Amino acid sequence: DAISLCSFHLGGDRLEESDLMSIEVKIADLGSACWTYKPFSKEIQTQPYRALEVLLGLDYSTPVDIWSTGCLAFEMATGERLFDPQPGKYFSRDDDHVARIIELLGRIPPQIAFSWNKSTKFFSRPGALLRLSRLCPRSLHSILADRHNWAKHEVAPFTSFLLPALHYAPERRATAAQCLHHAWLSAP
Repeated sequence: DAISLCSFHLGGDRLEESDLMSIEVKIADLGSACWTYKPFSKEIQTQPYRALEVLLGLDYSTPVDIWSTGCLAFEMATGERLFDPQPGKYFSRDDDHVARIIELLGRIPPQIAFSWNKSTKFFSRPGALLRLSRLCPRSLHSILADRHNWAKHEVAPFTSFLLPALHYAPERRATAAQCLHHAWLSAP
């Protein structure tokens, strides 16, 4: 089962594969759910799972759900949020969120960062955040290998599953079907 490939940590105890088969999943808090053809709000999704296009106030569609699913997969696999933005004295939680995304995924292409007429809320010029200047770039590989002590043979398949779900351009982001057919989900 694909879900058994993840390491789950609850209360410090590691779950065994047999325990995973008895997990019951319930979907809750659909407070910002909307029809795909009729978005009703510019601010959707729980903050740590919020897609870049939502943070930037751009139009959005179903690819935002893939972004959230990628963030959730990371959290389920590591017990840590992929993005856990915090406000600071001189910057907002959204500023920090965009900075953390850039630290992990690299510079946002200007055609995405400046495709919004209010892009100056975050950026002073292409690639430069307005209120945060000291970024600490990190790779998903190093987070998994160094911070979470994953073996090399575990890191590569998971990153090849996760990174396409976090593609900056929504039209190039992995689809649900592509995610479901990814080798990481069907590996023994």
